[in-house]
Parts: sequence; structure tokens; C-alpha cells
Amino acid sequence: MFEAALAIGAAVAIVGGVALAVLHLVDPEIPILRQVESGYRHVMFGFLFLTLFAVGSALLGALAEAVRPAAAPEPVAPVVPAPAPAAPAPAPAPEPARTGLEARYHEMKTFIDLEMWELALEKANAILNDFPGTREAELVRKNLGELRWKAEPKFVSMKEPLTAVQEKELREKGLAQMYQHVRTYMDLEMWELARQKAITIMRNFPDSTESVELMKVFGTIERKARETASPAEVEG
Repeated sequence: MFEAALAIGAAVAIVGGVALAVLHLVDPEIPILRQVESGYRHVMFGFLFLTLFAVGSALLGALAEAVRPAAAPEPVAPVVPAPAPAAPAPAPAPEPARTGLEARYHEMKTFIDLEMWELALEKANAILNDFPGTREAELVRKNLGELRWKAEPKFVSMKEPLTAVQEKELREKGLAQMYQHVRTYMDLEMWELARQKAITIMRNFPDSTESVELMKVFGTIERKARETASPAEVEG
């Protein structure tokens, strides 16, 4: 508002001054000149007063700004360090290789079916040593005494594991014995037992000489087993 009043006062002072100068040039003795000069003086007085008031007001405002206490800085939120990433959970210990365990357990049962007690005991010991604490190992442990009793004493006393050559010799010996058992079952007309043992040999050792010989007579064994089976067995 002061700036607008000062601007108007300055404009009036300039216009009034120009008007007085023109009147003085035209006719210095004109009666209205005295009234205009008087009014011009009042206007200039008011303009000077207003100017002084505006300057004083500006100085007071500047002093007030100078003595005003500096505004307190806004509190800065403390920087909270980001939590360290949690350490990854340790990977669970790998379980025993189920495939290897199941394969070895299946071999042991096959050797038991074929009454190859030395080889069955070898596989049982391997399961106990390589897969302790498993369900299969506990089952083997419960029947280990019987396997030891049926295996040859000289084999049980062996401390070193079987070599490949020894395992092959025992397998060939066991197959020959089981083949002879099948022949004995056939001679005694125990056809169902002959059929079961023949199937076990042919399924697990299809390339053996014993399997080839049994395939030649298996049709007769199966037919005889069916003929001699009781009605309940046939229905089953």
C-alpha cells in the first residue's frame, strides 16, 4: 500500500511541478497560480511525510529481521541402519542315496530268495555300514544272526569285503545250487516251489546258463503247478 501511495504521490508531484512551470511561463500574474502553488506545497509536504514514513517502516522491519532469533533447525530423524540380512538357513544334511540303498536291499533279498547266503550277508553288511539308521538297516540288523548262521563259517570269519572275482564265484555257485534245487523240486513234483525259484532265477539273472535251461522247461513247470494247485490257489 505504501508503494502505491508513493507512486501516486510521485506522479502528482511531477504533474503539479510541470503544471506550475507552464503557468509561470504563460502568465506569472494569473490569480489561480497562487492557489495552485499552495495546493502543490501541501501535496509535496504529504508526499515527503509519506516517504519518510515508508522509509522508517522499512528500517524498522529490517531491524526486526536482524534481531529475530534464528529459527531452530528442524530435527533430523536419526538414520537407522538397515538390518543386516539374515544368514541363510543351513542346508539340510543330504539324505542317504535312496536309489543306492534300495538297489542294495533288493539285491540282498534276491540272494536270500536264491539261498545265496554269503552274497546276502555281504549286501547286509554293506547296508549296515553305508546306510546306518535307516529302516532297511534296522530290518537287516534284526535278521543278521540268521544270515550269519546260514552262510559258510569261513566266509563269516572274513574281515575284508568281497572282491569282484569272489562275488562272481559265489554268484555262479549259488545259481548252480538253486538250479539244482529247482530240478529236485521237479523230481519231487513240488511244482509251485519249482516255479517260484525258476522265476526268481530268470528274472534276476536272465543271461545266465541256468536261466536259459529253465526257460526250456518253464512251460511244463507252470502247467504242472497250475494242475496241482488247489482251487483256492487258482482263484488267488
